[in-house]
Amino acid sequence: MSLPENLRKGQLGRWLVALILAVPTLVAIFSANNIWLYLLTLAIGAIVWWEYCVNVFGSARVGLMCLSALGWAAMMTGAYRYSLEGLLLGFVLALVLGAFYFMGVLAEGKDTISFNLISRYGLGHFYLSLTLPFVYLIKTLENGSRLLFFLILVTSLADTGAIYVGKRFKGPKLFVKVSPNKTISGLLGGCALATVAGGLSIYYLPADAFAFPELLLVSLGIALVGAFGDLFESAIKRAVGVKDTSTLLLGHGGFWDRLDSLLFNLPLFYFYVFWKQLP
Repeated sequence: MSLPENLRKGQLGRWLVALILAVPTLVAIFSANNIWLYLLTLAIGAIVWWEYCVNVFGSARVGLMCLSALGWAAMMTGAYRYSLEGLLLGFVLALVLGAFYFMGVLAEGKDTISFNLISRYGLGHFYLSLTLPFVYLIKTLENGSRLLFFLILVTSLADTGAIYVGKRFKGPKLFVKVSPNKTISGLLGGCALATVAGGLSIYYLPADAFAFPELLLVSLGIALVGAFGDLFESAIKRAVGVKDTSTLLLGHGGFWDRLDSLLFNLPLFYFYVFWKQLP
């Protein structure tokens, strides 16, 4: 077997990709200039949206892809320039653009297609465009860089624990009709690793960020919400009949596959920390 085949089929490929992705991510998170995190999130979000469009709309709908990309750019840029209010304004703009597109499709007499597409378009913006910008918004909070790093680290370790513990112990399936490879043992392993990593983060996070028992509960919550996000993406992929959203990342599938556990965690973590930091 050649080296590239070894990388593709073995675990080395997964770790190599994770390392490559970690470098620009860490630079953007801890850079004093927030524009780097904005640009990185904008670019990754565009790739995720491309994967979503190809799998959910079909690769032939180039116009709809461009419209989706425009809506995503409006929402991410709105978050960058005007925080949460800008994100919501961009969301309204994305929906208005979608409404014009689908009225045009409806005018062509394609009633069933129009309703189907508007549902998928709306789901994409609710699911992707309303969650990913919180990467940037979390950084704008007090001690945002460290909090964002904590969230990404715990989410990633929950994923890693679920993969390795699930493969080692197997056992009953978690939700076989949605994702036949996920096991209860994997979920428990991911929760355990995330909780331990979260507890150790007490030495890294600011002293007033979380009390220790609270930190353990937050870490466990991150693992559980991440597992739900993973299952939700699996449900979408099963509905459209695909295994991986793309082959861009060795051993990881696509960028959407890599971010599925983080998507729901981002807004929930932001609003929890925002509420804690209110005077």
